[in-house]
Amino acid sequence: MQSRKSIRAAMLVVLVGGLTTGCGEERPATVSAQSGVRVPEQEFLDYRLIETSDGVRQWLLESDRMQKFSDQEDVLLVTVKMEFYRDGTYFSTLTSDSGQANLQKNDVHTWGDVVVVTEDGRRLECSELFFDNETELITNDVFNRFTRGRDVTTGIGLETSADLENVVIRENVVFDVADEVVDEEKRQ
Repeated sequence: MQSRKSIRAAMLVVLVGGLTTGCGEERPATVSAQSGVRVPEQEFLDYRLIETSDGVRQWLLESDRMQKFSDQEDVLLVTVKMEFYRDGTYFSTLTSDSGQANLQKNDVHTWGDVVVVTEDGRRLECSELFFDNETELITNDVFNRFTRGRDVTTGIGLETSADLENVVIRENVVFDVADEVVDEEKRQ
């Protein structure tokens, strides 16, 4: 009986000693030993990134959560909102469920219910898109729905500026152009 208590006590000392030693070490953990889930080395809530040129705001990226992993250059974003500006004046907003941003180039990739809406009501809906900070172009290779007024254009693959001024859809393009309603007084 005595030997079992001694063994249990010795195991308890070794276990407690191992736990305190492990807690004191600082090392980046990329995978949780218990769950197998990746653990970020940095995490920020209510993350904000502002891009300026000569002190003038170009765009503002906000995310509910930003996660930086030690083995990746890009940061992971949860719930994305990105406002675009021209000469410091707001003109459109991009929202999505998720995304990632390259903090060296400030390029952004978003996915999951992506919507871009301009101040005058133009609207782009898709499942993912890429924003290239250098060219200031939005591109993708997925299905897109672009609405301007009552006109709707759909198709696969896209290239446009963030103001949705010149939208180019590459494949399987379908136009649904609403007939113009003519006011009787204007006819006469």
